[in-house]
Amino acid sequence: MGIRAIVCCVVAAGLIMVGLGLAGILAAWGFDWVTITSEAPAIQATTAPTSSPNAEPNLSLTPFDTNTDGVTLTTDERYPPNSVWTVFDVPAALNVRAGPGTNHQIVGTAELDSTVTLTGQVSESSTSGTWVQAQTPTITGWVFAGYLTPVPPNPQ
Repeated sequence: MGIRAIVCCVVAAGLIMVGLGLAGILAAWGFDWVTITSEAPAIQATTAPTSSPNAEPNLSLTPFDTNTDGVTLTTDERYPPNSVWTVFDVPAALNVRAGPGTNHQIVGTAELDSTVTLTGQVSESSTSGTWVQAQTPTITGWVFAGYLTPVPPNPQ
C-alpha cells in the first residue's frame, strides 16, 4: 500500500470520527435525526387580546384530545397530580413531547437532575410504555415515566 493510500485512509477515518462525535453532541442536546410530527398537536396556544400593544399576550391551553390518536388518558396513584419528580438516567436532557409517545413532536426538554411537576394525566400502552404529562418551568408536555424518580418529601 502506497503512502497516498495510507494518508487517504487516515483522513477518511478522522472525518468519520468527527461526524460521529458531532452526532453524539447533537443527540445530547436533544436533536433527533428524524423529526416526526403529529397531525393534531397536544397543546394549542391561543392568544387573547391585550389591553395595550406592548403587553404580553395571554395564553390559554387546550387540553390533549384523546380521540385523535386512540390514546386513553387515565389517572394513576403511582403518579399523583402536583407531585414533583427528578429527571434521571438521560445523557443530558429528557425530551418533552406534544403527546404520549415518540411519534409526537418534541416541544422542549427537561435537563438532567431538574425537577418536573406531574399533572396527573397518565397514558399506558403495551407498545410505548407509561407516559406522564409534566410541567417544567417553561412548558407542559409528555415525558416517558421511566426517566423520572419521585422527589422524597422534606422531613419537618
